[in-house]
Amino acid sequence: MALLTWLESSGLSTWVREGETIWAFPTILTLHTFGMGLLVGSSVVIDLRLLGVGKRLALAPLRTLFGVMWAGFWLNLVTGSLLFGADATRRGVDPLFMTKLVFVAIGVATVVLMRRSVFDAPEGAPAPSGKTLAILSLVAWTAAVTTGRLLAYVS
Repeated sequence: MALLTWLESSGLSTWVREGETIWAFPTILTLHTFGMGLLVGSSVVIDLRLLGVGKRLALAPLRTLFGVMWAGFWLNLVTGSLLFGADATRRGVDPLFMTKLVFVAIGVATVVLMRRSVFDAPEGAPAPSGKTLAILSLVAWTAAVTTGRLLAYVS
């Protein structure tokens, strides 16, 4: 708990939380939302294609979306860390926040598995079903976004 208190009382966290400038909390939250759109939006495109939506669209060109997803992930890691620091003593012990992180971890794992088993797998290699990964990905990202959004109202 002392670490969370230290983090929350740091100058950067205080600025994020209390800064009377658009560059503090409002911009960081906006960038976090933008990163989420990149990550989750790109993932949903691949998920839906794996589930059969847009069958005429070749799967191979969608490989470029993995770069977009990782850009969104890193943007969210940085902005999410800043937002966490601004409210660390509350978020660090919040079960809903921990649940969100679990769903994010599952979502990231599906991205990695999908890349390895669907896009980069050698011909004939055993792999998890692309459809199964797509469903798991959709559930994980929907749950992560929902729990993240609920943090503003429930916790």
